[in-house]
Amino acid sequence: MRLTQILLTVLLAIAGCKGDSGLGPKVDNPVAGPPPPRRIGTQSSQQTSQLANEERGATKRSKSNGIEFVGLAESDADLPKELEGNRVVATVNGAPIFEAEILERYAEGLAKMREQAPPDQYRKQIDQLIERDLRAHVERKLLSEATRKSLKKDQQTQLDNFVKKQLQEQLEEMKKAMGVTSTAELDRELQKKGTSLAMIEYQFRNRTLAQQFIAGKVKNNQKLSRQDLFAYYQKHLKDFEVKRRVKWQQILISRSDEVQARAKLRILSDGLQQKPPRDFGELAVNLSDGPTAENKGIYDWTNAGSLADEKLEALLFKLPIGEPSDLIESSRNFQMVRVLERQEAGHTPFDEVQDQIRNKLQDTDQQDEITKLIDELWATATIDSEYDIQGYEPPSS
Repeated sequence: MRLTQILLTVLLAIAGCKGDSGLGPKVDNPVAGPPPPRRIGTQSSQQTSQLANEERGATKRSKSNGIEFVGLAESDADLPKELEGNRVVATVNGAPIFEAEILERYAEGLAKMREQAPPDQYRKQIDQLIERDLRAHVERKLLSEATRKSLKKDQQTQLDNFVKKQLQEQLEEMKKAMGVTSTAELDRELQKKGTSLAMIEYQFRNRTLAQQFIAGKVKNNQKLSRQDLFAYYQKHLKDFEVKRRVKWQQILISRSDEVQARAKLRILSDGLQQKPPRDFGELAVNLSDGPTAENKGIYDWTNAGSLADEKLEALLFKLPIGEPSDLIESSRNFQMVRVLERQEAGHTPFDEVQDQIRNKLQDTDQQDEITKLIDELWATATIDSEYDIQGYEPPSS
């Protein structure tokens, strides 16, 4: 479970699915920023595209529930026809990365810009986005291609079936979200947004391959004893500090209508004087004008020093637990409070956080392993692009 969460975090960054990829400089406005530095690689864009076309082979396809699924191929040189003609911006060990892959999440903004901006400014913006996000896409490609090379035929079939099932589920969710019922309608809606079913499938397959490679290589070999966990707890005791805090209830009656406020006060007083008294939370629901009235007037844990009303806070830290306070009157309202629980300052007990500590240490260990794994793939990769790739220095020829 922990590795799954780690993989999801890593792949969101690698895939560049949302927000800043975290691997390049942050650009506050991705549709208007400074032009990127340029570097011409060992092959031109036209030559790179030609290389991908020359390597293109037959693809395996099967139809299920209206989805035309592309089976796993030995490399991304085997592509759906729908993706042919896309400009290749880089190759990773011979496998292409398409301009459309990188620009997909900016499609709607770019469509508007294309209508308004001069062609040279529009092209400059596209180059900026590609250069900013290219490293993340290269890393995903390194992982997916490494998976292809490591799979035997029976493993490829198993993964093929898994990807197919997961893709179908995702497309069904997309249909519901877009209010369509057929795959053809979904494709039309996606094309309006600057993408297509073919690109969704292509990227989904590569993300799954990347995840599979990490899952197969990264193991949690760190055996942590209770003593190891307690040593971390002692060393980072400040992280587990608990401030003095109180959990409480409030009945607040506004004086905007004085007659109504006095009527509510009589009901409150009568209710608390009954034998046995009416439930404080029930009275809050019926009488309070406070923000937590519907939740029986309950405020969750409130740290010392966090309330603007210092007199009320002082009362909460000395009032006997379970006993309603005296009526508190101001020009704006009447209120009564009741303390449910109170804790003095201290530290969260070790037994309550040892699983949290274990997960943190294991996550750190796995993150380090993933970083090492990706670094090894970079070191042995053959990467060609006319764009600068953040943090990558091509070997000198």
